[in-house]
Amino acid sequence: MMRHKTTRYTLFTAMKYLTVLLATAIILFPLLLILSASFKNEMEIFGNMSLIPDNPILLNFDKLRENFPQYITNSVKVTVIIVFVQLFTATTGGYAFAKMTWKGRDAVFLLYVASIMIPVQVYIIPQFILIRALGLYDSHGALVLVSAFTAFGTFLTKQFFMSIPDSLLEAARIDGAGDIYIFTRIIIPLSKPVIATLTIFTFRWYWNDFFIPLIYITTGTLKTLPLGMADFVQEYFTYYGPQMAASLISLIPVMFVFFAAQKYFVQGISTTGLKG
Repeated sequence: MMRHKTTRYTLFTAMKYLTVLLATAIILFPLLLILSASFKNEMEIFGNMSLIPDNPILLNFDKLRENFPQYITNSVKVTVIIVFVQLFTATTGGYAFAKMTWKGRDAVFLLYVASIMIPVQVYIIPQFILIRALGLYDSHGALVLVSAFTAFGTFLTKQFFMSIPDSLLEAARIDGAGDIYIFTRIIIPLSKPVIATLTIFTFRWYWNDFFIPLIYITTGTLKTLPLGMADFVQEYFTYYGPQMAASLISLIPVMFVFFAAQKYFVQGISTTGLKG
């Protein structure tokens, strides 16, 4: 009987690991295709389906030297600014909704979160008119302004803040601490997991965003990386080799941010939303 249970457990464990390996292979396969195509010429991309190029080349990366350093710089600048702005607005908003009592708080929070369901195409025209009236059209300031607030980030931080015991805040208030002191000295130090989680989500989204920069940026030197990658799509031909090389380079910052915040990211996913 014990031998039968041991055999069944071994088979179950083997199937579990096999499933994980299969899922990993499926996830990594597109990345391997990008890596392979980055070192192939245009003919070999479609003529040789092997992941190992017959004659590896660096020409695709050479074609990125002229404009792509500027595109990468623009993307880093815009994305980092948006991340910091959204972290500020999301954490302060989350604190106001989670730990402060004021009239109409729940109704305002419900309306704010409900805005997540509104497609960007619904408000893009009035938003465009406002940005142009402010004189921010064709500037990185427009990208930052339209992305300054995040209902999702506010919801995420609010749910996490609700898991922080109110007794800590009350003890600080008894000692004479105000909301600014409590927020900066108690809430923020305890909120590294949700801050890391929001940082990864926000960085990944705006690093890869194509639609908003397409609407507001027209000058070539102000283009972000996704807009720059579209340069290889011509009227009659698409240069897939340089595009794959650019895609490969664009993955590096996202992977760096993820691995840098991985520890707190896992904690944030496992604890955010358990209360409230």
